[in-house]
Amino acid sequence: MKSVDKKEVISSQSAEFIKQGEEGKFLKMVSDTFVIKTEGDTQGYAIRHLNMHDMLLIDTTGKGAAEGVKHLVEEGYKIKAILITNKEALRNSYAPLKTISEDAGGAPIFTHPMNISDSSFEVKDITAKNKIFDHFSVTLDDFPAASGESTVIYTGINEGMVFAGNTALGTSYDEEGDNVTRPDLKSENKNFS
Repeated sequence: MKSVDKKEVISSQSAEFIKQGEEGKFLKMVSDTFVIKTEGDTQGYAIRHLNMHDMLLIDTTGKGAAEGVKHLVEEGYKIKAILITNKEALRNSYAPLKTISEDAGGAPIFTHPMNISDSSFEVKDITAKNKIFDHFSVTLDDFPAASGESTVIYTGINEGMVFAGNTALGTSYDEEGDNVTRPDLKSENKNFS
């Protein structure tokens, strides 16, 4: 595994860094990890495998992500999977899941089975064991969230990174600071998180 410069991580994950980025284009956060800003102050992520060819996308379904995802395919990356961490990301998708998969070169889409409402496309269970997850050193945990079931993703790439979906709320692009809060889960399961 590569060593990551901690100062680079702190400066690249700020709201200001993301706010300055152009919507729909991937920005390098740290080595092999990229962020894409989408409509409504949301973002998705791309993790490049150490083989420099395979990619794993996380929550890249927001309005404005289509061109960025297509560009990765045009550049020759093989998108191995799209992981959708929460129901809100599904609800605010830029297109039907079949189209999103096609934009990503036919990549399979994974999400929590309780969040699947589109029966026109086979979405895979993000909670099931999968070789793709092993390939990217990914482990997953279920959490109740504000919009339904949510999955927190951890990858061992870059000495370990966590993608919390909507189980944690960060500072808005328009605010100063780096606060992270827990949203009101509006769920009887909220004490399980």
